Amino acid sequence: MTVYTLFLYIGIVALVLTFSLGLGLSKKREFVRTHLPLWFVQYFVGALLVFSGAVKVVDPLGTAYKMADYFTLLLPVLSFMKPFVVPFGLLMIVLEVVLGINLILGHGKKWTTSLSFLMMLFFTFLTGYNYLTGYIPQDVSPFATGQWVAFNENNIRVSDCGCFGDFMKLLPIETFGKDIILTFMTIFLYIRTESLQYVIPERGKGRLISTSFWTVAITVASLFNFYFGLPWVDFRPFAEGRNIVIEREICALDQPEVLLTYTYKNKNTGEEVKVNNKQMSEETEKYSYLWKTKDADGNKIWETQNDKTKEEVLKKGCDSKVAEMDASKQHSFASQGYSFLVVADDLSKSSKEGFKKIAALSLAAEKQKGIPTHALYYYIKDADADGDYSDDLEAFRQELGTAFDFTQGDEKLVKTIIRSSPGLLLLHNGTIVKKWHHRQLPGSFEELAEAYIQEPTVDLELELAIQDYMPEGTKHGFFCSVDKVNQGDFGQQELDLVILDGNDALLRPLMDENTDLGVTERKLNVKLSKNPQLVPSNPNLKWVPNGILDQKGQAWEIVSIELK
Repeated sequence: MTVYTLFLYIGIVALVLTFSLGLGLSKKREFVRTHLPLWFVQYFVGALLVFSGAVKVVDPLGTAYKMADYFTLLLPVLSFMKPFVVPFGLLMIVLEVVLGINLILGHGKKWTTSLSFLMMLFFTFLTGYNYLTGYIPQDVSPFATGQWVAFNENNIRVSDCGCFGDFMKLLPIETFGKDIILTFMTIFLYIRTESLQYVIPERGKGRLISTSFWTVAITVASLFNFYFGLPWVDFRPFAEGRNIVIEREICALDQPEVLLTYTYKNKNTGEEVKVNNKQMSEETEKYSYLWKTKDADGNKIWETQNDKTKEEVLKKGCDSKVAEMDASKQHSFASQGYSFLVVADDLSKSSKEGFKKIAALSLAAEKQKGIPTHALYYYIKDADADGDYSDDLEAFRQELGTAFDFTQGDEKLVKTIIRSSPGLLLLHNGTIVKKWHHRQLPGSFEELAEAYIQEPTVDLELELAIQDYMPEGTKHGFFCSVDKVNQGDFGQQELDLVILDGNDALLRPLMDENTDLGVTERKLNVKLSKNPQLVPSNPNLKWVPNGILDQKGQAWEIVSIELK
């Protein structure tokens, strides 16, 4: 969905409300014609505020983190606000939804339109200033206007406004344009406040009760979505049911497209020629004179005017945090079978009680099912200020009885994976089976296993001969011929078997150097289980982690491998 389709849907809702509530409740029919545009704007702004707030109610911490970006990256003078971003973000969400509801119901007319205008004015300032930073290099003060440069999207301090949480991301120019439109709409509503259509009469306490109810309800709902538990709806790439490896690879396929336009100037005549990188690539011969032509002394006649180089982003590409789940972290999420991933922001401020419960679950899982546990964290306080954090991490592990390994990650990455510190993820071959807030952890591993852990089923058994070994980064590809199908239905004579780093038990039969066999001389007995969840959503991705993607588009994950 784009902002344009969203506006279309909101407009349809506003029209329905205009002709139902607006006309239905109107007592003075002679004013209907003059009031219809006003009522449409009233319901449009109200519906948009309710929708915008509702998608943030399910993830209040996401809004808080975005406000922290604004306070630290965009307006460093407000960096002192960072410790208060959670209550501030919660306040903004509640205000947005309640104002939207009050506009639709026509309650608290004067203060509703006044606050709506002030809120949109604040947002317009933020998003407008943020867009203007595209003209300001990172190390230049915005007040040094003489050092501003040509617009460069990479200079923009906050790339996504967070207006609709993680449900939908807008370009900075789209955000600014949206806020300008809404600001003018709220000005119009403020001027015509007395003519807004209302549902509950001013007499009595109906309006006060309605406003109080929605304020309390939205506040409680928001608290349940971060303080007491995880968001009810997860729009992020680490939602339950998603495979981290596949999401990462799909993201890698979505590369940005940038058009660079260069200006060449003839130092003899002053003539200027503009040419972009696409033209230089596709019409090399036509433009080669720009860098080949030289004068009698062997110097180039055409000089590049670097200050006139312009950059245009044709396609932004994938900027998802899932791309940061790289080789250094792959052992923590790409294991065959089940595994636990513990995620925490600042270990010093994380729930110790939560870590103790997770440690107990991890110990039982390792003992009963051989399920490994890994942890990903962002920061731990250097207690003795010696610059060495390893002793602090070890002391933390000893205090809480955590036997698993810890890997450090980016702050935004760990906050994106799960809205809890600590939080627990149950993975199966890279697929997120279940996520838990530290306040909602299962009482025992037995309880967890009964609900979420299934014994693997063998749907296909093949005898394979390795024909070629094709390593690529953290991925091991084996081109194999099919000698025999012992179980199941498989019509191919050849296939690509892919195993990721960190799966030593799977790789050992294929690459063990203690045998006299070379990789391409080995014959294998491979048992596989059919797993539709591993089928990539992008058809350009032709493999699946620790398994096979057959010619019919079916995904098979490895259960076991034996060397024949």
